[in-house]
Amino acid sequence: MAHTLLFGFDEQLAKWACARIPWADYQPTMKAVGVADGSEADAKLLAVCVYHSYLPVRMIDGKPWYGVCEISFAADSARWASRRTITNLLRIPFLQYNCRKVTTVIPSTNKRAIRFNEGIGLKPEGTLRHHFAKGVHACIHGMMKPEFEQRWLRPPSKVESRPNGQEGRISSLGP
Repeated sequence: MAHTLLFGFDEQLAKWACARIPWADYQPTMKAVGVADGSEADAKLLAVCVYHSYLPVRMIDGKPWYGVCEISFAADSARWASRRTITNLLRIPFLQYNCRKVTTVIPSTNKRAIRFNEGIGLKPEGTLRHHFAKGVHACIHGMMKPEFEQRWLRPPSKVESRPNGQEGRISSLGP
């Protein structure tokens, strides 16, 4: 079933997400997009992506600074995480806000979230020791705009059957 992205309900969606992320506190500046299972009015809310701590690009000493946004995901079901949905959720900070980088901050005890973030292409960038609690460190992950474009905007490569019977990957991007 196709997912529907829900816009225009920032406060309700961000509060829904924050209720599922124990270390998150709702802030009125948060923007949020919901992922519903289908397009009917009674469709179940599967997940929310919250965009926060946004710092727009500023010119300092003649070069661009900032252009970063933190994102947080909360979900009641893993069914939300299709390639198309993830692409559309990541398009928002990179293409709409014109961010050059997105980050996530995850407690070291949340191995599932760490695996998910790394699985969608966010790279480990550092650790803040004992950030959330004694023995619970903050794992910082990030994705740069070119990494997003390479992984999520280009069509996946196709497997080609070659005359000698071997299979090989071909890029749909040309030479």
